[in-house]
Amino acid sequence: MSTETAKSKDAYNATIARITPVADGLSLFLLEPDRPIDGRLPGHYVSIGLTDPDSGKLIRRPYSLSQSLGSTCDPNLLELLIIHVPEGELTPLLFNLTEGDRLFLRPKMLGSYLLPKLDPDMSIILASTGTGVAPHMTMLETCVEACRQVVLMECVRYSAELAYANQIQAYATGHPNLLYLPLVTREGGPKRYIQEFFSEGILEQEHGIQIDATHTHVFACGNPAMIGIPREDRKTGALSFEIQNGLIETLIQKYGLSIHKPRRPGEIHFEKYW
Repeated sequence: MSTETAKSKDAYNATIARITPVADGLSLFLLEPDRPIDGRLPGHYVSIGLTDPDSGKLIRRPYSLSQSLGSTCDPNLLELLIIHVPEGELTPLLFNLTEGDRLFLRPKMLGSYLLPKLDPDMSIILASTGTGVAPHMTMLETCVEACRQVVLMECVRYSAELAYANQIQAYATGHPNLLYLPLVTREGGPKRYIQEFFSEGILEQEHGIQIDATHTHVFACGNPAMIGIPREDRKTGALSFEIQNGLIETLIQKYGLSIHKPRRPGEIHFEKYW
């Protein structure tokens, strides 16, 4: 082992407590930091890393924290929903690990994809693709307990990739203010995408969900093609959309919502994964 590799591994400060396969190339990782990390809020992410065996360098990547419903695990444990990217630098190493192996975990909670102050008249819509459901799982129970209406939408390729579907469906039976809409695109049947539920008015027409800037906040996480993040002119503030009919464009133009910024609070919150 090179000196550089040894120093990199000396930075390891967390243990893999559990790995739960969900689908092919998709697993839940439960991490136990050597010391508890304070300040956790729904929507936060952490940075993890492993040493590249060839270069000896520590490869780090950010991952949103997730949360299984009704978990009885130690609250200091951190849950991550991770997909294996064969051409990636970190996940091929990560998916070769087993329970009990060590890794680096930055000892700080990070991120601004956080819930606003909630009130009983508020409707929260959580929309995600793929592993973008992870931060929404950390928000779900808080929103359901505090808000009038919560909609959790997730779009995946195959139903096996709906990592929390059974948990969410069981939870929804006891919470009538929660609507769960899982969408699958590659298993036959009608193919619907999240943005269509807004642009075509499906949420209103089929589910009675009213969307307005006074009471609605929308959180979007995952594929940029779903979110449709605009460019903003620095001088004029004008927005231009390279992706047509993305979620953000529809929310602004059809429903009058605005993008949330720290100094200018709005109703549209987004976190892109690439």
